[in-house]
Amino acid sequence: MKAIVKTEHGTVEYLEIPEPSCGVRDVKIQVMACAICTTDLHIADGNYPWEAGVPLGHEYTGVIVETGAEVRDFVVGDHVAACMDGGFARYVVKREDDWVFHLPDSVSYEEGTLLEPLAAAANSVISRAQVRPMDRILITGPGLLGQFALQAAKLAGARVMVSGMDAERLRIAAEHGADVTVDLGMQDLHEEVKRFTEGEWLDTVIECSGSQQALSSGLALLRYDGQLIQVGIPAGALTVDIGALVYNNRKIIGSIAYDRAMWKRVLAMADRGEIDLKGYVSSVLPLDHWEEGFQRSREKNGFRVLLIP
Repeated sequence: MKAIVKTEHGTVEYLEIPEPSCGVRDVKIQVMACAICTTDLHIADGNYPWEAGVPLGHEYTGVIVETGAEVRDFVVGDHVAACMDGGFARYVVKREDDWVFHLPDSVSYEEGTLLEPLAAAANSVISRAQVRPMDRILITGPGLLGQFALQAAKLAGARVMVSGMDAERLRIAAEHGADVTVDLGMQDLHEEVKRFTEGEWLDTVIECSGSQQALSSGLALLRYDGQLIQVGIPAGALTVDIGALVYNNRKIIGSIAYDRAMWKRVLAMADRGEIDLKGYVSSVLPLDHWEEGFQRSREKNGFRVLLIP
């Protein structure tokens, strides 16, 4: 079968690889859709570790086409969402307890590819930041993680400001409940935060862009004892003013991924319609158009580009 893999010499290519076989505790998934994530771009650029020979793609959905003799939680025909690796191929074989979840009937295959970033964003708000009602929050970066962090924070009762350079993404953030949006190309973030918080500054910054500027400005806008949750993955090393951090009793908390409990929580949120998954798939391409898909993702027009094996 064809798959997008990282080769031994470090490049990412579209190659023929063996079709995986199913063990006694495994399920075989026919991939129906897989989203291109920024992490996939970092892997292609050599800025994120990935095992050679393993197909990329970690935000995907599919249908169970085979189960091992000892599998108990899935049957052939089940619709599933899965993550971690393997989605840029026709078939994936995983242990039934290895990040495979039943996909609710209310969520389409395309929408289901968004559950992995939703779990990561919700984890940053619920588990890492522990957002409370009426907290004053700034989300830096209105990409998909920022959009889902916004929705999770609004469910928690927070007042949320979203900043970025993309007017269309900021418009969508406003439609999904942002109390204030700040176009960094036209507005002064310091003044807007001062107005938003009535001079009391921010309880929490959820940094979703991975940029040095967002990290530095976000830290500077926190109240005494405030916190910054770093969610965006930078392409290189970032620096922090430790003095400003220490003297203001602030803290930085890293947030990546999720646990199984968070996955189950966001599956329930999506099934109940508490989180809106619609409108975040920008384009859908066949797997052999992966280079075009990667380029569209780099251009950051819209949100997720999906590849269909």
